[in-house]
Amino acid sequence: MSLASQSPSAPASSTVERAIVSVALLALLLANALVFLYVPNEKFMGPVQRILYFHAGSATATYIAIFTVFVSGVWYLATRDGRADALGHAASEVAFTLCTVVMLTGMIWGEAAWNTMFRMEPRLVSFLFLWLLLLSLVALRRFGAGGSVQSHCAVLGIIAALTVPLVVYSIQLLPQVAQLHPQVVAQGGLKEPAFNQTLAVSMVALTLFSGVLIYLQMRVKLLETEVRRLAMVCK
Repeated sequence: MSLASQSPSAPASSTVERAIVSVALLALLLANALVFLYVPNEKFMGPVQRILYFHAGSATATYIAIFTVFVSGVWYLATRDGRADALGHAASEVAFTLCTVVMLTGMIWGEAAWNTMFRMEPRLVSFLFLWLLLLSLVALRRFGAGGSVQSHCAVLGIIAALTVPLVVYSIQLLPQVAQLHPQVVAQGGLKEPAFNQTLAVSMVALTLFSGVLIYLQMRVKLLETEVRRLAMVCK
């Protein structure tokens, strides 16, 4: 590729990337400012309730990252395109990290609110199953060998994505009195406008940040692939 073809597009692309990263970081800063400086303490739970914004925001970002895993898996199985595999690899790592954040914040919240970190009920069990699927996907990427790893990861990623509707609707399998996990948003539990505003900003901020992480990770995977290809050529 000539320098003439690189010079007009590369700076523009770099500027856009920096702008997107800056917006995501500013959104995170705004979300944190709202959580710790703007939102009042909840009437019954007090300051512990602030973990909701990280918990729900990370859950939203997790589902979107898993949807990216699903799209990339279908794309790879249909085309065997290396970009699809890199996207799926990056999205699965980000999804697993976010899913772990959801699990940890949920256990902290559960211990404070219900005096237990975990209980065998539909939402908690189904989300644990989703976390185990993502853990298996990351482990397969790390320790799998052979030329079929990419295809196996694509299939496993699609399976993990298909469990998300089960996780989302599992809370409706039992009446609220029979389970600990609340339907806060669905039942209009956030009465204070500041709670709703902060929750919305947190969801958007964490989703933007996860998108940036996926994009950067995808670029790293593509560069690693190119380095390996050049190393093979130079041998």
